[in-house]
Amino acid sequence: MRLYLASHNLGPYTNELLKLVREGRKALLIENARDYYPDEKRANDLREKLAMLSKLGFEVEELNFRNYFGKPNELRDFIDSCKPDLIYASGGNVFLLATAYRLSGFDEILREDLARDKYVYGGFSAGIMVICKTLRLYGHDCLVPERVPEIYGVDAVLDGVGLVDYQLIPHADVPEHLETTKEYIKRIEGAGLEALLLNQEAVIVIDGDNRRILGQSPHRTTKT
Repeated sequence: MRLYLASHNLGPYTNELLKLVREGRKALLIENARDYYPDEKRANDLREKLAMLSKLGFEVEELNFRNYFGKPNELRDFIDSCKPDLIYASGGNVFLLATAYRLSGFDEILREDLARDKYVYGGFSAGIMVICKTLRLYGHDCLVPERVPEIYGVDAVLDGVGLVDYQLIPHADVPEHLETTKEYIKRIEGAGLEALLLNQEAVIVIDGDNRRILGQSPHRTTKT
């Protein structure tokens, strides 16, 4: 399993991302965490994120799970036909993202593909929180599960994909996120789980059994 987990955008270690994807430069970009954005704002953000990956030399297109709700076989065929070297998920509302993964069948596809080392999964903010075991300990401001019925018409998925056994907290050193970070720590520690906090510029690189945290992590709690 190969993972590139950033706090914000791609982080400052893009050379490590390129090493992780090896020689390939085909990418799919997931923006469903931002489906609560107005259409024009979402379209502008999508263009920015596509350009972000293109500047690294990736041939990139959007993977929009709304086109595959209830169609997991079609999604599987699309991903297989693209042969991506990287699938990257933007931040936003983690509950929207997890629900989109479940409705399209991507959560199961992702677990299977990563077990077979078919590509790198990467992302930032909600795009990395979604791979934890549970999302029940997250939610703040407008980024709450109650937004999911408004956007998708179904209840929010509260389980993560379960690729890691700790709870990730991005943006930990950003002043406007400090209170949210403290609240997340309280919830996670109260549940007896491990929290791994990431600075705005921190990145976790996972390649098989090897995990590296690049950039100083300001705090880490250990499961009791």
